[in-house]
Amino acid sequence: MLMKKKKYYSKEYKLQAVSMAEERENVAEVARELDIRHDMLRRWMKEYDEKKMDAFKGIGHAAKPKDKKLSELQALKKELREVRLERDILKKAVHIFSKSDGTNIDL
Repeated sequence: MLMKKKKYYSKEYKLQAVSMAEERENVAEVARELDIRHDMLRRWMKEYDEKKMDAFKGIGHAAKPKDKKLSELQALKKELREVRLERDILKKAVHIFSKSDGTNIDL
């Protein structure tokens, strides 16, 4: 099965696409020219209509929490995820190496 790589579009690109669609009043035509799905362009237009220049914040641009405790909690949760991932990787490595040398280690 061939998997498509997800495309990411910049805020400027989306704003330009929305502007083109509004000028021409033909969403399908603009979408074809830009090689994007017309429903995606319509979604961008709706988001722009609702949020104007606050639209299209993008990935990794989440609003920063105003509450210091909330910010600290989010940082701790992120660190916990990373530590758990490291632990799981180490467990798998121990399991693999213990198989190869004939010892059996239970964690």
